[in-house]
Amino acid sequence: MERALEVLVRARESIKPANPTPEHLRNFKLSLMDQITFPVYVSTIFLYKADGNVKADQISQCLKLSLSKTLTKFYPLAGRVKDDFSIESNDEGAEYVEALANGFLFEYLQKPDQNLLRDFHPFNYVESPAASNGCPMLRVQATFFKCGGLAITVCTCHKLIDGASLRIFVDSWATTARADNQLSGSSNNKEVTPRFVTSTIFPASESFVAAPSHISPVKANRFVFDAKKIDELKAKVASPTVPRPTRVEALTALIWKCARAASRSNLGYSRPSLSVQAIDVRAVAEPPLPDNSVGNSVAYLTAQASEKETETLQDLVCSLRKAKAEFRRNGLKTLLKNKSIFDIPESIKDKFEKDEIDFYTFSSLVNFPYYEVADFGWGKPVHMTMPNYWVSNLIIIMAANDAKGIEVWVTLSPEDMAFFEGDEELLAFATRNPSVLEYTNTKKL
Repeated sequence: MERALEVLVRARESIKPANPTPEHLRNFKLSLMDQITFPVYVSTIFLYKADGNVKADQISQCLKLSLSKTLTKFYPLAGRVKDDFSIESNDEGAEYVEALANGFLFEYLQKPDQNLLRDFHPFNYVESPAASNGCPMLRVQATFFKCGGLAITVCTCHKLIDGASLRIFVDSWATTARADNQLSGSSNNKEVTPRFVTSTIFPASESFVAAPSHISPVKANRFVFDAKKIDELKAKVASPTVPRPTRVEALTALIWKCARAASRSNLGYSRPSLSVQAIDVRAVAEPPLPDNSVGNSVAYLTAQASEKETETLQDLVCSLRKAKAEFRRNGLKTLLKNKSIFDIPESIKDKFEKDEIDFYTFSSLVNFPYYEVADFGWGKPVHMTMPNYWVSNLIIIMAANDAKGIEVWVTLSPEDMAFFEGDEELLAFATRNPSVLEYTNTKKL
């Protein structure tokens, strides 16, 4: 395990909305989707190279002032979860921490390891990511490296914010920062206005099944697929049933197959396996939700693999495509009926409850333009990551910063990862944790 970069906290404060939240908005209603999601913080870290034209104090002041203005529009993020049904939008504010790292940005970029960034969080995220009632909905840390580089850590409470909501929030915050300070960067300063409508489409319920949250020892590793290798993989997994697989389907099948092989090598036998994939339901809801809708609008489609060791990549892609088609027909209706985030097949529900299956959760952020929107005025991020120190069998798929390749963070048990990271079929298409310096302009790091 890499050592954590030493971090010294300089200041800690609460950032309140620039304007008080009106009385009629203070009791913010949660939706069913909010109720059944994981009650944890999700950490996203944006890393920026040094900009000699902007000093650290100026950057921090810019972040705080623009965050205050942004919270006026995203007022629930300045409140606190009251109970299973509501957020009290009481303007207590978001937590903001300013810190200094005793190290250089290139120390992370030359070999990205989330353990280096353990202390880049405004609270002890590594020990417990739980977001209990009364905790801030939003916690931010700005950490400055010796070289002048910067890491902005955004910890959002998953009780309200999903991946698309995070993109909308960061876009709005960064746009406000650029407009207020007239800094260089993206020329797109169009104001972003959130819509809070999910509770009207997915009303909260008195009886719901909260998502399970299991904390266990994990090991995370990063794998990068360049555009050429992705095309080769897509050609390999294509079949008469699925002649044109998507990039995410191809990558999911490969990682799923190799993770199952690692589990089998570790245990000495095969188990049934489920792949659950996060899917944005904004477009398939009735009526459809607007693109700027903020709130959890994520469901999970479930694909099943048998205990057979002979299932091919093509077989797994077919299972994924079948699960997607079934979800489009009945998935959202089933979720609203069962009031549960996962739809486990009856044939293996007993084994699922006894933890006798391999259960993998995939979340794709490939189509979310984080690199484009997270420009606060000192340039786009040189890298971004979503650290996971506690949930095993979680796979995060995101675009690389060259907009061509794809990065995949895989988190497994240490025992399974020992087999997975050396899988020859995986490494025929992926490079294990290459330096970010190889495919980005890295002056002043």
